[in-house]
Amino acid sequence: MIVPSQRMLWVALFAGVPLAAGAAFWTVPCALVLGVAAAIAMIDAAVALRKLDRLRVSLPEFVRLTKGVAASLPVTIENASTRDRLVRLGIVLPAGVESEKLTEDAVAPAGASRIDWPCVGKARGDHVLREAYLEISSGLGLWQARGTRAVACELRVYPNLRDRATALLFLKQEEGLRRRPQVGKGREFDNLRHYLPGDSFEDIHWKATARRGFPVVKLYRVEHAQEVYAIVDASRLSAREGILEGYVDAALHLALLAERQGDRFGLVTFSDHTKKLLRARNGMEHFRLCRETIYNLQAERVSPDFGELFGSLQTALRRRSLLVFFTSLDDALLAETFEREVSMVARRHVVLVNVTQTADMQPLFAGEPPASVDAVYQELAGQMRWNRMRTLAIALQNRGVRLTLVSPGRIHAQVAAEYLEIKRRQLL
Repeated sequence: MIVPSQRMLWVALFAGVPLAAGAAFWTVPCALVLGVAAAIAMIDAAVALRKLDRLRVSLPEFVRLTKGVAASLPVTIENASTRDRLVRLGIVLPAGVESEKLTEDAVAPAGASRIDWPCVGKARGDHVLREAYLEISSGLGLWQARGTRAVACELRVYPNLRDRATALLFLKQEEGLRRRPQVGKGREFDNLRHYLPGDSFEDIHWKATARRGFPVVKLYRVEHAQEVYAIVDASRLSAREGILEGYVDAALHLALLAERQGDRFGLVTFSDHTKKLLRARNGMEHFRLCRETIYNLQAERVSPDFGELFGSLQTALRRRSLLVFFTSLDDALLAETFEREVSMVARRHVVLVNVTQTADMQPLFAGEPPASVDAVYQELAGQMRWNRMRTLAIALQNRGVRLTLVSPGRIHAQVAAEYLEIKRRQLL
């Protein structure tokens, strides 16, 4: 595309208009001058378009960004001519990624040159950049040649784990925590052998002794690693503002904490079906795999199928594990279904359930006094939701499942405290 520049407008105003007016008196000379000027302008435009065609823009196939952290996109301009070109580059970033500028003037030397385009990821997930824009001035400065260049760059915005809570995981001792003695023997069954004088009576395997006819004791081995699974709900209730974001951040934070404690970490995502199931492993490569799996998780407008989820977990997880659920049970029907179906996994595994406490779920007298009659009814509705959640917590506790209402601002600390308490008491 070619557009007139400001210089062209001034030339048309101070030269073109007088010549057009003088054509009434000097027709042939004025027409000749206007024709020559028009030919020169057309040639200038054609040359500018030809120069623009020799410019290319390319970006990497994908760029990794961290949510809320300033970064840059490496933009490469390829100049196929032998001369430097003054170009204006424009990039319109997709929704979810922002930049402090829309255009930048730069000199593109012959060959390839690079421009670092500043940007900040605002929304977690995949964002595709498809087009870039170029503009150059013609040789006489009468025109601006503009063109669009197709690019295919995927901007991957990852959750931001560069916070104080995550940094504390890499310290020798977490701030504010005291060392407490472990409860239990810290060992798991390994084998059987004959009873020898001095063995403790509590280690005798009475069933094996009855079968064999002589005393048999149990041998133990030290537990080196346990399996921890974060199970993230991506259904309709998690679509509310900030809930799924908190669940994703807390799941990755739990993965780092499990790695710090020497445990194996696994990940499960679900909505109306089980979406992903990564078996528990350890190592930073596995953590990166979990991050790649969950960073673009988006909530779907469907109801969760807890029956299908628990059936999948019962089939896939044979070893006793810690299952940390991140879900929403505000809906009475979903809460009833969860309470009924959770027994499938609660018999074998240790189950923790984390539900985000929303602003409309709190005791009646927890905050400021209601300012109006409508506010009183809203507070009563919040009290009813609070009572229903407390009743659900007691019902789940009777089944060996612990439910915790987590605050969006403290979900990292609350989940970490629950996990460390399970480790301390050796409930696995």
